[in-house]
Amino acid sequence: MQNNLGITRKTIVDQIVESMIHSVASGRFPIGTKLPSEYELMEELRVSRNSLREAVKTLVSMGILEIKRGDGTYVCGQMNPSALDTLVYGMIFDLSTSRELVELRETFDQVIVRMAISKATGDDLDRLQSNIDEFRECIRTRDYKNAARLDYEFHTKLIEIMDNVFLRRIIRGVYQLFVHSIEKNIETEENFALADVYHQAMLDCIRNRDESAVAKVVSDSLTSWKKNLQSETRD
Repeated sequence: MQNNLGITRKTIVDQIVESMIHSVASGRFPIGTKLPSEYELMEELRVSRNSLREAVKTLVSMGILEIKRGDGTYVCGQMNPSALDTLVYGMIFDLSTSRELVELRETFDQVIVRMAISKATGDDLDRLQSNIDEFRECIRTRDYKNAARLDYEFHTKLIEIMDNVFLRRIIRGVYQLFVHSIEKNIETEENFALADVYHQAMLDCIRNRDESAVAKVVSDSLTSWKKNLQSETRD
């Protein structure tokens, strides 16, 4: 049996959650508004009080709803960062292979560079160049710990230039998965000897506003990751 919100008796709590999220996303329940009463929702969804309350608990834990004691249940006025993090990490760890993760990063890197082309200021370009110069000095002196930090910071600086809170949190979540690999592999000079070259190419692409070069520049910058993936596959 179904009703006007598409609820069936199978996995009822999950379906209530999905339906409520859709109602919020579609604007039926705008941000900051109070939901209908528990009884009204039970009648409309044709579900039990226990199922509805369980679904509401889930939505509260996700940061989508909030309960105001003695008043009612409201759509949260702003997204709880931990909720978005949960969604991001859940999405990432659903990926079945390292190849898919690298493809995801390559896609995001292209988005980052393209947005930086349109948004980067002169000060942003100067900060990125300073990062590359410092990175080169760390590689020269074999200060691999700080080199790893600067490698990661180069990409986080690009993410900040995007100036988009949702993309920033999502892409930071993806990049967190690469931190350990950066620290581990940067000591292998063969793999990372060209890291500064790749970063410089990305910066030059942004400085020159060269949209046509984005795909190749990003692909080249991930050469060592792709080589490592091929080695893992052969093993």
